[in-house]
Amino acid sequence: MAEKAHPHPVRYAPTVASRSSVTLVRVGDEPRATRRLRLRADATLAERLGPPQAPEEVARMRIPCREPVADGERIAIEISFGAMVDEVEVEGRVTSTVPGGDGPPMLVVAFDDRFRAQIAYLHGVLGGLRSPSARAHRRVPVDVAVRWRCGELRQNTRARDLSRGGAYLLSHLQPGVGSTVEVEFEGDETTPILRLSAVVSWVRRMGETAGFGVRFLVRSREEAEYLQRWVRVLEARGGDPTDR
Repeated sequence: MAEKAHPHPVRYAPTVASRSSVTLVRVGDEPRATRRLRLRADATLAERLGPPQAPEEVARMRIPCREPVADGERIAIEISFGAMVDEVEVEGRVTSTVPGGDGPPMLVVAFDDRFRAQIAYLHGVLGGLRSPSARAHRRVPVDVAVRWRCGELRQNTRARDLSRGGAYLLSHLQPGVGSTVEVEFEGDETTPILRLSAVVSWVRRMGETAGFGVRFLVRSREEAEYLQRWVRVLEARGGDPTDR
């Protein structure tokens, strides 16, 4: 059935749904810059992910909406499968807004052939045909004060990148590969101190960027969720914890 255009000319962007966690962040200063939103892979999302309606599309998605968004604007969508599994990212184009019944209007986003594999994966997980699998961790460039300790070795330094999987710490004082270190990232009023255990996975011994990479030992769902929130906050700030 063809979609009916919403009678109001103003377009909207997602708000928090009852079962999906949605955060919208404008990236850049241009009026049509790509926006980013986050959704949870749940039964509600399965209902809102529909078939394509044009030859160049692989799927469409309907999302409850509130803030103004122009037709044709591109939106990056990060879909979470749980704290212990990496997200899948797709990018779509806003095609229209349709009535949402008793709820808010629904933003219609179309995905083109570049994201065929991601959409197929999403259909498989939502349809119960496969389990979600871990993806490569996305690194966020950062400049964050960090303290680390390994036995008698300890140092205050800076982290240069951070992901849900690990971090890179600047340091000419380097524990051996395979060593366990306790890492503490400095926080602020919106991102309290982050403390994690980690294992040294590699070292860089020379140059201004000498240091070592660590792989986090995330031992609980609570730690994983807290780390995920930390990475997202820094990502939204462009990696600078003091950038408001």
